[in-house]
Amino acid sequence: MKKIAIILVDWNGLDVTRSCLDSLMAMPGRSDLSTEIYVVDNGSIDPLAPILSPSFPSVHFLRSEKNLGFTGGNNLALGQALQSAPDYILYLNNDTEVTPDFLFPLVDFLEMHPKAGAVQPKICFYPDKGTLWNNGNIFYTFIGQTAVKGYGKPDLSHGGSPLEQPWLTGCAFMMRASLCRSPYHLHFDDRFFALYEDVDLSFRIKKAGYLLFLIPDSRIYHRAGYSSTTRTKGKEGYTHPFMVYLQCRNRIWTTRLYTPWFFVVTAALYLIMYFSLLIPYFLLRGRTQKAVQVIKAIRDGLLSPLA
Repeated sequence: MKKIAIILVDWNGLDVTRSCLDSLMAMPGRSDLSTEIYVVDNGSIDPLAPILSPSFPSVHFLRSEKNLGFTGGNNLALGQALQSAPDYILYLNNDTEVTPDFLFPLVDFLEMHPKAGAVQPKICFYPDKGTLWNNGNIFYTFIGQTAVKGYGKPDLSHGGSPLEQPWLTGCAFMMRASLCRSPYHLHFDDRFFALYEDVDLSFRIKKAGYLLFLIPDSRIYHRAGYSSTTRTKGKEGYTHPFMVYLQCRNRIWTTRLYTPWFFVVTAALYLIMYFSLLIPYFLLRGRTQKAVQVIKAIRDGLLSPLA
């Protein structure tokens, strides 16, 4: 029997975490598979376990008194999950809802393809389930930048052949647990905190000699931006300035880490152009905190050691 550890990280997202768990509990069983679910309460104001554990007694709830970020929260649960010797680890955003059979194509593909190190499903928006959020990923090597395929387009296909990917999204990232153990010890890099950590882990899995795949026969739904945006618009917009900092700093880190040396000039020119437009954009809209965070991110992105 193959064992899958499913990890969710929550930060003040009680309602969406409950919905995600409901969808996971609705999955049909399969005799050759077993699942264990771990939910990390990442310093939420109201602790999750007392509220949710009566409804989900089989779920393992872990509590951190401070927000460890997406990376730290997942790594906290990973340490416990590995003690139960799972075959696969599925990092799943708590603001998703899964289809009943989404897990089977992911496991089956990994079982049949030993050189596949990690996989992801097709992801559509929630509640607009007919619109794509992620149908694969792109890495533009000459500028060291990422993009996703299909964003905002109607989902016109159902199923399809697995497709090799340059990186996978952390929204639903399923990897071999053996890669988390010796000699690889692969996990999310805590320095990223959130954003681009999935790109970094993807490249390290490939460096270990494994491939990454999108499995279109597997599908989930995503409430995009739930954890990184506010429900009401403030002076700085919907996105918190700290998230802008992380997005900019980690963008630079990704470029530094994974741009080939012969594309360093084009990648640098792209970043100069990008930030030359972004800072005035925020200033003209009166979002001074975000402009300041971009400047800090440029400093930290360029000067932080990454070795």
